[in-house]
Amino acid sequence: MVDHYSFAASPRLRLLVLLALVIVPGCRSSSPVAPDGARPTISGHVYQTLTREAGEPPLVDVVITVLNATGQETTVLSNRAGFYSVGAAIGIVLVTAAKEGYETRQSRFDVSESTVLNFGLTPNVELAGKENAGPILYTGR
Repeated sequence: MVDHYSFAASPRLRLLVLLALVIVPGCRSSSPVAPDGARPTISGHVYQTLTREAGEPPLVDVVITVLNATGQETTVLSNRAGFYSVGAAIGIVLVTAAKEGYETRQSRFDVSESTVLNFGLTPNVELAGKENAGPILYTGR
């Protein structure tokens, strides 16, 4: 003989169905600790532009500044590997990479999620007042 339980007669079955109805729809929404709710980041590496002698060495202590649409500025420095990471607001940002002795680079874009942005900085060789001084060789030191 096969026992059939009706939905009304089984408290365990009712509880199981009720829990399933509560838990499953909740899986679609984001949790307050989920990465979806996390603030986006802009990260990347800063290199010296390609040279025949040195390749593309990473640059340390490059000042990375993120300016958002409301005028709020956030600044970080690149580490020994040339890596940086900075939190950013969603919306239009202006990211600047600056280091003494190098040309400053900027990038403006719309942040909608975490983004990788690498910079290649070119040594700034000033020749003012040094006409006919001969060729300049930059060794990266």
